[in-house]
Amino acid sequence: MAKTLVIYYSRTGNTRFIGEQIAKITQGDVEELLDKKNRKGLWGYLISGRDAVLNKAADLFDLKKNPAEYDLIFVGTPNWAYNITPAIRAYLQKYNLEGKHVALFTTQESMGAEKVFNTLRRLIPKAEIVSEKYFNKVLLNQDRIKGEIALWLNSLLK
Repeated sequence: MAKTLVIYYSRTGNTRFIGEQIAKITQGDVEELLDKKNRKGLWGYLISGRDAVLNKAADLFDLKKNPAEYDLIFVGTPNWAYNITPAIRAYLQKYNLEGKHVALFTTQESMGAEKVFNTLRRLIPKAEIVSEKYFNKVLLNQDRIKGEIALWLNSLLK
C-alpha cells in the first residue's frame, strides 16, 4: 500500500471527521493544520470568510510531516465562501507537491466544491490529481458519510 499522508484544516470538525476516516482506512499519517488566528465563534466565522475571499494565507503552527516522504497525499479543506481556507493556502505555498499523487476533498453545507477544486488545482499545477470528492453536511450524516468515504477510497485505491 502507498505511504499516505492526510493534510487538512478544520474549524468546526467536519473536515477533521473526513480526514480521520481517510487516515484510518488507508492507515495513513495525519497533518492537521493549526492556524494561529482565532477563528472560533461568530466573529471567527466572519473573519474566516473574509480571509478566504481575499485569498489570505494563514500563519500556521509548526508542521510535523514532510510531504516529500509520501506516495499519496490527501488535501482537505472546508469550502469557505467558494474558496479554500487560509491554512490550506499557506500549506500549499510552503510545500511543493510537484509530481505527487494528490487526492482532494472538501466539506461544505451545500455547493461550490468545483470552485474550491479549481483553486486547489491552480495552487498545485504539477501534482498529479488522482481524485476529487466533496462531502455535504458531514457531522449531520456521519454514517452515510462513512459509507461515501469507504466507496471513494475503494475506487481510488484499487
